[in-house]
Amino acid sequence: MRALVVGAGIGGLVAARALRRAGLEVLVLEAHTYPGGLAGTFTHRGYRFDAGATLLSGFAPGGPMALIPEALGVRFPVEPFPEGFPLMAVHLPRGEVVRPVGREAEREAQRDFFGPRVLPFWRWQEERAKALLRLAPRLPWPPERGELLRLLALLPELFPLLPDLFLKAAHRAPQDPHFLRFLDAQLLIASQAEAKRTYALYAALALDLPHMGPALVPGGVGRVAEALAEGLPVRYKARAERLLLGEGRALAVEVAYGGRRRGEREVVEADLFVLDVPLAPFLGLPLKVPEDAWGAFVVHGVLPFRAPPPYFRQNAREKPFAFLSLRPEGEKTAFALSLHTPLALWEGLSPEEYGRLKARWGEMALSLGEALLPGLREAELLLFGTPRTYARFAGRAWVGGFPQTHPFRFPRVRPFPNVFRVGEGVFPGQSVPAAALSGLRAARLALEALGLAGSGGEARPSFPPFP
Repeated sequence: MRALVVGAGIGGLVAARALRRAGLEVLVLEAHTYPGGLAGTFTHRGYRFDAGATLLSGFAPGGPMALIPEALGVRFPVEPFPEGFPLMAVHLPRGEVVRPVGREAEREAQRDFFGPRVLPFWRWQEERAKALLRLAPRLPWPPERGELLRLLALLPELFPLLPDLFLKAAHRAPQDPHFLRFLDAQLLIASQAEAKRTYALYAALALDLPHMGPALVPGGVGRVAEALAEGLPVRYKARAERLLLGEGRALAVEVAYGGRRRGEREVVEADLFVLDVPLAPFLGLPLKVPEDAWGAFVVHGVLPFRAPPPYFRQNAREKPFAFLSLRPEGEKTAFALSLHTPLALWEGLSPEEYGRLKARWGEMALSLGEALLPGLREAELLLFGTPRTYARFAGRAWVGGFPQTHPFRFPRVRPFPNVFRVGEGVFPGQSVPAAALSGLRAARLALEALGLAGSGGEARPSFPPFP
């Protein structure tokens, strides 16, 4: 029995390891030269830069990223931040509020900055986040064939959460303009929508990032993908171009090779397929980008000094909000500075217009970044990325997944009987942890479809089953 995984992102790699652990023959195809996708790390002039995700969390006991080593026998090279560590500084018009690791420390910081009336919001947030974290590994959402009974079995746990499916985060928050601006800034990087548009239940989980077990990844977030890819048969520079169908099932994938095999093409057959790439272009259809989707403008660089914590800083004093991620490497610091940008702004430009817009956004980004860390312009090198850059290297300009405005935006996980989708745009959660959970879920569904797992999901590998 052969499984073909298209895309060596986090979801694809987790699914590949789970399926191989169940005894299937597995092959992974990856168009790039490194794993991880937008959770990968690329090298330029000897330095390592994160392609997308920079803040990694979920390693607390019971957290999404803590389940993976237990389930798949892999070790992640991460260094968890200790309780009380100043994880993130958010710069607001009236000053700076620091988000430390640990709920007690966070509540104290929030009370000192915003006043005691924000404390009921954080109590609500904690209750909802803990409930969601308990549910996440078992949640069949959106439900696929055969999963309705699982969803019904979870109703007693889901029922207290249902009102927050239809409220927005701003409805749960005190109507303090400074606090709402803080929420807007934090949710925009976590849910791709501001507080008045992010549904409250998702906001509760997204705001729990400092307390789910955040970790520093020496060498970049891509080390996690590299650990998952280790020992797997991954073909790099292998671009899967088309899914071949017959009688309502997938039969094979057309692959075009680069590198030493440039110009070579192959049809790769398999019994089941896991897709960590958008489905529509794979079927010869245009990719439908949500009207409210975001692009990113990113500046990568290396500072000739070791920056102090907090290693994550956000400039919310003015728009666009700027998010700065710092990674100390010896006596130097690699950084990524990112801004949300409308996709339409970068479309239909001449080369000259594109160059001017890129320069203008680069200057604006560095100005916003300097307010977070003076000396940013002293970088030994600077790289600028736009939505066009992402379109070239990631295959799409749209980044960050669906804006979390409601929980019904997600596509089918199983578009064909033997095809399963993974990635942050499939599982209703945040960034790398969501992608990882999507890989576990796809593996369970695939093994059940092959008759290698019981109706409760008790498969031969030891990854956490559905109850």
